[in-house]
Amino acid sequence: MTQDDSGASTRHPVPHDPERRAFWHDRYAKGAAWSGHVNPVVEETAAELAPGTALDLGCGEGGDVLWLAERGWRATGIDAAEPALERARAEAERRGLAERALFVETDLAAWEPEASWDLVTCHYLHEAADLRAAVLAAAVSAVAPGGMLVVVGHHPDEPAHLAGPRRHTRFLAEDLIAQVGIGEGWQVRTDARPRTSIRDGVVVERVDTVLVATAPSL
Repeated sequence: MTQDDSGASTRHPVPHDPERRAFWHDRYAKGAAWSGHVNPVVEETAAELAPGTALDLGCGEGGDVLWLAERGWRATGIDAAEPALERARAEAERRGLAERALFVETDLAAWEPEASWDLVTCHYLHEAADLRAAVLAAAVSAVAPGGMLVVVGHHPDEPAHLAGPRRHTRFLAEDLIAQVGIGEGWQVRTDARPRTSIRDGVVVERVDTVLVATAPSL
């Protein structure tokens, strides 16, 4: 993200990639892709905060949004895959959360925040470095004064065979700080966090990159 002559933030353009969007649409059209449970870092960080407004970028089937809404947050999830959002909306209706859990179909490559949120989260954005940096720079600009940004992704130290052809999506939290415009006054915590998951019926050891950053208050 750069600034124009007026001082307003502007994003570096990211080429439109219909194949990328079609990939995720088809992935979710085949059925539920994830557990539906809240991601642990969201659970841990939100537990320390008073409920407010939250935004989840690349929300998929909405597990984090629904969890936050159940705890009093007004939460919005953004994703390009309508099949995933349809399941998220249906689950919100089933739990009586439709007024606090909103799901919006938007391609993150073109997304520009028009508001700010107390909590902005992004988990496992499986994109190349240029798109990841552009999306997360926009995410930084969407954090309200005194609000929190939570980013979790796959760490480069994960076993290579777990990445398959998408090894380029791995990153270090420390490398993001300058790339996405986290400047002076932010309180930043980074971590390489081990976890286990089930892959093809087998327990595998993984490593997550974690960035938690709190914006300065006005």
